[in-house]
Amino acid sequence: MPTAAPSELTLSQIWNAQWLASPLRLIDDRELRVIYRGVWTHGLGPDFSNAYIDLDGQLLRGAIELHRSTSDWFTHGHQLDPAYNEVVLHVVWQDDSREPVRRNDGATVPTLLLPDYLPGALGDFAGNPTLRPLGAIGFDYCAPTVAAANPAALRNVWERAGDERMRLKTDAVAARLAGEPPAQTLYTLLLDALGYTRNREPMRAIAERLPYDHLDARLIGRDAEERFERAAGLLLGLAGFLPLSPHEQESAELNPEQIVRVEHAWRTLGAAWRGIEVPPSSWTLARIRPAAHPIRRLLAMATILARLSDGLVEDFCARLEHNDAYGTLQDWLIEENRYLGRAHAHEVIVNVLVPFALAYGDLTEQADMTERAIDIWAALPAGQGNAVIKRMVAQVCGDHPQRVRSARAEQGLLHLYATGCRAMRCFECPVAHLEILATSLSSHG
Repeated sequence: MPTAAPSELTLSQIWNAQWLASPLRLIDDRELRVIYRGVWTHGLGPDFSNAYIDLDGQLLRGAIELHRSTSDWFTHGHQLDPAYNEVVLHVVWQDDSREPVRRNDGATVPTLLLPDYLPGALGDFAGNPTLRPLGAIGFDYCAPTVAAANPAALRNVWERAGDERMRLKTDAVAARLAGEPPAQTLYTLLLDALGYTRNREPMRAIAERLPYDHLDARLIGRDAEERFERAAGLLLGLAGFLPLSPHEQESAELNPEQIVRVEHAWRTLGAAWRGIEVPPSSWTLARIRPAAHPIRRLLAMATILARLSDGLVEDFCARLEHNDAYGTLQDWLIEENRYLGRAHAHEVIVNVLVPFALAYGDLTEQADMTERAIDIWAALPAGQGNAVIKRMVAQVCGDHPQRVRSARAEQGLLHLYATGCRAMRCFECPVAHLEILATSLSSHG
């Protein structure tokens, strides 16, 4: 065994490439077969997610964690972190621990000693041009033949999948509208979207504990500045961020007088919510960009609320009637709102405002609203794209990358990932069907 362990990044590259010689056995001598090695998470939680392994005949799905030494599991505190309860395999370079590795839920994690199964010297691995990059979803490209010869067919599949994803979103909104006022639904969805993936739960908790009508009742009859300060005080106070620390004051971009008034608003208006604040531990702040800090996102919501003239739903519906509804909706979200950028506003329109308009138009039997929402959806341009979308394009197209031109296509790629790639249901994927057909026609060509 080499005396010096490689970096965890190198270990991840080895695992990603599955540069391993079978058969594999754990340190307790059980047989291991890797069915799918998972997708690299960029170090956000366990190293690889959604892996499948066969452990002595038992099929397991979960996460893979890699370390230079077994003891690093304890050094990094994973035994205390519920986020690591999904780990089903610990892959290490050296086993230096005398105690079994356990998760926070008490389960023992099986361990694979990596150097025992390398097919060659470590130096033979580095720089191999055939290795898939970290973050690649699969081992082989899905549809390079289609991407090269018929990219329009590929984009058509993506957009049809995007329509299906939008249908599911609209159905979920309709289910909410059946049980609560429309303004509460829209308010909850906006807070949820502002929370991104990592802070959606505490944002939803705020929407539940501080309903829209209770919040709006404390804003009515005030000018825009006072409405903002009151909304900010209630939202930030319930979120557990008041009083603001010096660092949080900098993130909030409020002058000293505004901070005093915001904190005063919480002290004077927040009595009904004392004791039910969102616990500080609910917020994920590690590796969050300063611009995406939940304080700024809550202030973005306060800014939107402060500029309402007739009400949340009423003001939204009025924007739908404009000829350039997409541009008007963007302006509605970001106008005089330094806490929300155009790119994120685009995602809010795609994921919240369009499905809300479709569901609300159907509920209220406003056919013109539904038609306008359909028109917006059909014309929405692509956004900046997230890591999953970029990985999906690379996975599908291989050496023939295609530009994602519409929000429908972006949403379709996300839908195909969720229903196909992540679930490993390639045999049901329409992209795979396209490639099979293209390859068949080529071979008979």
